[in-house]
Amino acid sequence: MKSSHLLKDFTLIIADDDPIHRMLLNIHFRELEMKILEASNGQELFELLASLNGAPVILLLDLHMPDLDGYEVISKMKAQPDLYKNVKTIVLSGSSALDLDKDWIHEYVFGFVEKPINKAAMIEMIQLAAS
Repeated sequence: MKSSHLLKDFTLIIADDDPIHRMLLNIHFRELEMKILEASNGQELFELLASLNGAPVILLLDLHMPDLDGYEVISKMKAQPDLYKNVKTIVLSGSSALDLDKDWIHEYVFGFVEKPINKAAMIEMIQLAAS
C-alpha cells in the first residue's frame, strides 16, 4: 500500500503496555514510512511528546495501561489543548467503543479501534488522521 505524502510529516506513537502488541503494531506500520516511537505507559508517552516539541503526532493509545491509563492521558491532554493541538489520538482497546463510559472522551479522540486490529482499516484511519 502506498502511503500518503502527508504521513511523512507525522510521528506515529504507539502507547501500549504490552510489548508484543507494540512490536506487532510497529511492524505493521513500517510501510507507512513514518517515524515510529513507542511508550509502555502514560508517563513515557508524555516524555516522548515533550521531546517532539509540538510536532504533528498520530497517537495509537491503549486505554488500559499502568501508571497513567488512556483516560488519564486524554484528560491531561484535554487540560492543555494548546500544548497537544497537533496530536491526533486513535484509541486502541479490547473493549467495545460503547464501553467508553466518559462522554467527554469522544471530543478528544479522532478514532477508535478494537483489538485485535484490522491492519488495512487501521492504516486507513491513520491516513485519515493525517489528512
